[in-house]
Amino acid sequence: MPDLDRVSDRPVAPLVEVFHSIQGEGRFVGTPMAFVRVAVCPLRCNYCDTPHSYEAEREFPVHLRRGPRYEPNPVDVERATALVREVLAGGAFATGGGGGRVSVTGGEPLLYPVFVRELGLRLRGHGVALHLESAAVQPAALCVALPGVSHLSADYKLPETVTAGEFGARHARCVADALAAGISVDVKVVLTAAVQDASFAGALADLAPFRAQILLVLQPVTPFGAVQEPFPVSRLEECTARALAAGFTVRVLPQAHKLLRVQ
Repeated sequence: MPDLDRVSDRPVAPLVEVFHSIQGEGRFVGTPMAFVRVAVCPLRCNYCDTPHSYEAEREFPVHLRRGPRYEPNPVDVERATALVREVLAGGAFATGGGGGRVSVTGGEPLLYPVFVRELGLRLRGHGVALHLESAAVQPAALCVALPGVSHLSADYKLPETVTAGEFGARHARCVADALAAGISVDVKVVLTAAVQDASFAGALADLAPFRAQILLVLQPVTPFGAVQEPFPVSRLEECTARALAAGFTVRVLPQAHKLLRVQ
């Protein structure tokens, strides 16, 4: 089991990149928004398509229409707020208008819960909603971050998809705390060919107390790295039917940004 409790208590984080793109996952799929990708992750998912986020570089790119500009790591929350607003105004899909949405992703953003909270609170003052994309296995850190978060996309880790650990109880606690805070919650379950029926049934059982309040996103894996076998269509149909029968609101979605060939 990785050490999940060593998190920063400062409003600072190392970043991988800041950019504007189209949301490719969850209920906001297809929505243009800014993205802040933080560096470092305590987990190792065998389907991970961002292994470059495992460690922080000395500099990171801020992607604008005129091309990337490089900034030094780490970044305090004041500078991160300014960068997000700049990208929202001048990124690839930006219109230059006010407001908007920003997704903080990773890596694992909950390694920097104070940074997430303070970034969200500052951006909210400019009419920008912060989405948190997280493995959601660090309940204490999530509670610190939640005052700045408008939406949580939690990535439920089935045991066959990670190198070590089972996180069902931690996932459930995070979902409960986010719902208690009054924010919208998606729970994404990535399905790989190695996933056993019992593991998927266990995930549905863990999430059953929240089925009326969450959107359950079933995501057949996009082959990458160590995972090259797609999830069989027949099994996708079975998992979808099982989730619907259990009373969940379900969306079956691939990684749409991969199909669109955007970042």
